Amino acid sequence: MNKMNSRVMIPAATMLIAALFLYLGLVEFGFWNEINGPLPGFFPSLASILLIIISAFALKGAWGSEAPKFFGIELMVIAGCIGIMLLTFLIGLIPSVVVYLVVWLRIVEKTPWISTVKVAGFMTVLVIGVFVLWLKIPFPTGLIGNLF
Repeated sequence: MNKMNSRVMIPAATMLIAALFLYLGLVEFGFWNEINGPLPGFFPSLASILLIIISAFALKGAWGSEAPKFFGIELMVIAGCIGIMLLTFLIGLIPSVVVYLVVWLRIVEKTPWISTVKVAGFMTVLVIGVFVLWLKIPFPTGLIGNLF
């Protein structure tokens, strides 16, 4: 039984990343000011502490376990994330997520076209309405979006 497998390496990696963000939150951005209250590093520091604790429990539970077996369908999520990042560079975040949603519903879930179009349309209207129009959150527009 090999002790170093992905069940051990992933919590160890998240613990290291959380430690880095804890350092940045406390040292670089600051945690608290007596007059103004929380500084920019307040929330990242708290999230990092929580992630370190959760990673420690996951690492303790995974230590000594046998290596997991991965299947192709599980790797499709990783491929989808890479696809979203590449498409975001070209067409922007919102259209790339809609493309991902349509592809996932049609190919993986085998959803009928009418349901796929309804879900994709509703989600697009919801995201644009809430985040773009109401909350005024700027999303990446990509190379093609920057042309307009």
